[in-house]
Amino acid sequence: MFTHSFHSFRVSLLGTILSGALFFGISAALMPSLGFSTETKTPMPSLDPALIPFELSYAATYNGMDINAKRQLTLESGRYTLSTTAKNMLSNIEEHGEFLIEESGLIIDQGYKYKRSILGMKKTEKLRYDRKTGVANYSSKKKKRQVVLEDGYLNRLSYQVQLRRDLINGVSPLQYQVISRGRLKPYNFEVMGEETLETPLGNIKTVKVKRIRKDDDRETFFWFAPQWNHLLVQLWQREKGGEDYKIVLQEGMLNNQVLRN
Repeated sequence: MFTHSFHSFRVSLLGTILSGALFFGISAALMPSLGFSTETKTPMPSLDPALIPFELSYAATYNGMDINAKRQLTLESGRYTLSTTAKNMLSNIEEHGEFLIEESGLIIDQGYKYKRSILGMKKTEKLRYDRKTGVANYSSKKKKRQVVLEDGYLNRLSYQVQLRRDLINGVSPLQYQVISRGRLKPYNFEVMGEETLETPLGNIKTVKVKRIRKDDDRETFFWFAPQWNHLLVQLWQREKGGEDYKIVLQEGMLNNQVLRN
C-alpha cells in the first residue's frame, strides 16, 4: 500500500512507492515524541489475518537507480504501528502510523507522520487526531489544515490495512476516504484477476489490483499474495511522462515465520 517523492527521483514518485507499500518500524517507546495521541482505548483482540505482524524488505528501481525499502506492522499494548522506509545514497523517507481496532472492527487512527530528506532538503508532515473534538489536524512547514472526522476516514497508511482486509474478505467495491496532505480524497481500486509472478521468493500466485484514477494518466498496479494474507509482493507505476518504477518483495517474516513459497 503507496504518494510522495524525491527531487532527483521526482519527489512525487518515491512517495508513491511509500504510500504504495514499503517499510521499517520504530519502537512504540518513540511514539510520544512523534506527536501521536496517548489516549487509550480498549483494544479488540483480533484474529484478523491482515493484522498479523510482519516485516518485509523490498528492492525498487527508478530510472536505473536502486532503492531499498522496508515495511513493518507491529502490535504493542493493543496498538498497531505500520511503518515504512525507503532510501538510497541521496535520500531517505520514513512514514509511521498508529491505530487501534474498535470492537466493531473499525480502524481508529491515532497518529501519522511522514519525513523525508533529499539532498539535504527536509520535509515533515503530521496528522494529529483529536477524538474529543472529532477532528484531524494536518501540519507541515507551510500548511495547516483540519478535517472533521467521520467513521471510516483513513490516512495514507491505514487505508492499506483496510484494503488488505477487504481483499481477504472479498469486499467490493474497494473504495476509501483518505486524508492526504490535510484533504479528504477518494481512493478507488479494482481487482483485475490472478497472476503468477516470478520473484526472489519463487513463483508466487497473486491477485492483481489496479488503482482507479479520474482525469489522470498515471497507471498503478499492485500484486498481493493470498497465501501470505495478501501481503504486497509487487508494485508498478507509470507516470504521465512515461517514466516507470517497480518494487518487488525480496524477503520477509509473517507472524515471526520466514516467508517461504
